[in-house]
Amino acid sequence: MKSSKLMIAALSMIALCAGFASCSDDDDEAWWNKAGSKIQMTNTRAFILNEGAMNKNNAGITYFDWKADTTYNADLFMTQNNIALGDVGQDIIVSKSGNIFVIMSSSKVIYKLNSAGVRIANMSIPANLGDPRYGVEVGNYLYVTCYGGFVAKIDTEKMEVVGSVPVGANPEYIIEKDGIVYCTCSGWGKDQRVAAIDTKTFGEAQYFEVMVNPDRIIEVNGHIYVQGYGAYYDYPWGELNVKDGTFNTLGNASAWTSFGSKLCYAYSATDWTTYATTTTFYIYDTNTGATTQMANIPEELSSKSVYGMNVNPYTGDLYVMTTNFTTNGEVYHFKADGSFVGKIASTGINPRKIVFFN
Repeated sequence: MKSSKLMIAALSMIALCAGFASCSDDDDEAWWNKAGSKIQMTNTRAFILNEGAMNKNNAGITYFDWKADTTYNADLFMTQNNIALGDVGQDIIVSKSGNIFVIMSSSKVIYKLNSAGVRIANMSIPANLGDPRYGVEVGNYLYVTCYGGFVAKIDTEKMEVVGSVPVGANPEYIIEKDGIVYCTCSGWGKDQRVAAIDTKTFGEAQYFEVMVNPDRIIEVNGHIYVQGYGAYYDYPWGELNVKDGTFNTLGNASAWTSFGSKLCYAYSATDWTTYATTTTFYIYDTNTGATTQMANIPEELSSKSVYGMNVNPYTGDLYVMTTNFTTNGEVYHFKADGSFVGKIASTGINPRKIVFFN
């Protein structure tokens, strides 16, 4: 497929950023820990976390080679550990040491895996904290939002909760910037705040007003952006200025990812009378504030619901995950120059997030 000049210009920044990532020590054998693996694995591997369906105990991890776009294992966690991953797969995080943390929401379990998907340890979240949702690594700790209205601080060596701070009902996504963790407080439609907690003191949270029912939060190029369902479920997003406490709405987005100074996002709008979905892709330049629409998207992708988006830090390639909530999802692969490569089967329901190794 011929790529448009618009998309080439917008996505070429990814390749530049990837050049810096590839110069790290990520190829160090000590970092690539494959101890206990039952299968041969490529270094250029990626793991898709498939959320599964609620109460079906069918979450899983798909292993594929991102260099060849070849799927090698449909349920890596089961293969490596002889147990099911659980219900439901909420978040997957690669630590600076190369270990993997998988947050299972309804199962209330967090798994620590090595970089081949072999279980090192696991822990249960205390019932009073509620279902774990999303996490971010800061130093030797994992900060995890929990639906009981808390951010839990987890020692990643001992795999135990060492503290918690109340933030408001049903917190969702969480990020870290300058030693502060920020999480959205959805309240399932009854809250409209972002909570901020200093990781040094891990004391009382401070709050910022955003939209009704906030969900995603991301830091790009020193800026913090928040996306939510909004009062009318039109998925507004905008920039939160934590210095003066203001929030500026910029558009509508249902999924996003970042690369360098650019924010790439999708807006899937569904007509609930016909159940037809129209998805449009955009790129927002955080330096200039300009928004451009991505062109030449495959026609079939334009009518699917986007569930997640990720960029491969080693190549700058973009991966778009889709779902119909009942059957296995698909992953659409675009090269850093904007050209469409093809599709990869996620081999699971509701593919949510991809992590990459090299």
